[in-house]
Amino acid sequence: MSNFLKVILLLFGTSCFVSAQSTSIHWLSIDSLNEKYKQSPKKILFEVYSKDCHYCHDFEEKVLKNQWLAQYINDTYYAVKLDAFDKAPINFAGHLYQSKDGMNPLASYLLKGVIKFPTIVFIDEQLKLLNYLQGYNDVVKTEMAMRYFGDNAYKTIAWPTYQQTFQTKTH
Repeated sequence: MSNFLKVILLLFGTSCFVSAQSTSIHWLSIDSLNEKYKQSPKKILFEVYSKDCHYCHDFEEKVLKNQWLAQYINDTYYAVKLDAFDKAPINFAGHLYQSKDGMNPLASYLLKGVIKFPTIVFIDEQLKLLNYLQGYNDVVKTEMAMRYFGDNAYKTIAWPTYQQTFQTKTH
């Protein structure tokens, strides 16, 4: 095989590998979120999970790694993973959340007392908790909720109407 052909095959193989790499979500720590939010307010997405939750790991691997969805999250939200049982104090939105028992109080607040993992929580630019999507949902249902809040459809369209007219972009 000539050197020229080897170079062409190498370049082609490299470009295929690079284009096949998927976009991943840029997860922020709470401290990074606080800094970025101060500089430029943006919607926030929390993934509340438990390290021991099998469904949480599957959800991350099979749903949140969808390339289109990951890019949408990066463009639209500040994304934060929150282990509901992390005992470290958390300073968010001017409040200090300190765990006194098993569950972190920020997780309790975000989940509104209904503990189910994984849960995606949507917060607007004014730090108002909009709503959440609980449990393992497929890519399309997750995308639907992400776009409902991310595109501000919730301000003008009722959820049942949005569900009926929704067209996915993740396929």
